[in-house]
Formats: sequence, structure tokens, C-alpha cells
Amino acid sequence: MKLSTLILAGLMTLTSAAAFAEGGSERSKQFYANFNFIQEQAQEKAEQTASSDVKHVNSDDTQHPKS
Repeated sequence: MKLSTLILAGLMTLTSAAAFAEGGSERSKQFYANFNFIQEQAQEKAEQTASSDVKHVNSDDTQHPKS
């Protein structure tokens, strides 16, 4: 194995270990749980907006052609 490859592999190992140090995995889990919650809220809001934008047609609102 080349020295540069070995150094690169070591750096990658250290940086990935540092990402999970001091509650890093808990923070990432919390972020993704919060992200899912925010996305669900946004989708519900979009559905409510879409349903309120629908025009309700009454039978009195129909237009008849002029003769």
C-alpha cells in the first residue's frame, strides 16, 4: 500500500470517528426526525391550501348561452 493511500485512509477514519464523537449520532438522528416532522407539516399545509383553492360551483352559478 502506498504511503499516500494509507495517510488518506487514516484521515478518513479519523474524520468519520470525529463526526460521531460527543453525541454526533444523536444530533444527526434528531436532525432527520425534525426534518421529517417539518416536511409533514409542509405537506399538510400544501394540501389545505390546495383544498381551499378549489372553486365550489353552485347550481345557480351555471351560465347559460345567450340566444
